[in-house]
Amino acid sequence: MDPQTRLQHSVNATYQVVANEAILIHMITGVYYSLNEVGTSFWQLMDGMRSLAECASALAKEYDAPVEVIQSDIIIVAEDLVREKLAEVVK
Repeated sequence: MDPQTRLQHSVNATYQVVANEAILIHMITGVYYSLNEVGTSFWQLMDGMRSLAECASALAKEYDAPVEVIQSDIIIVAEDLVREKLAEVVK
């Protein structure tokens, strides 16, 4: 996965935000995954249109953090979400 990868939510994933943290659930496998506040913001940006680099840039501005650090972190989260079938790479 690289910074130009675009992701979207899986059609089989649902989520609920509670106290600025998202709980994601894959409706078929039953896998659930929790995201902290920054991860939740990433999930909400992950619309299939924005690249991971664009998401990282937006998050870096929102949280006043270095874009390189954010980008590195969201690539790890993105890989987890795809592996758990909660997100899909847009071709």
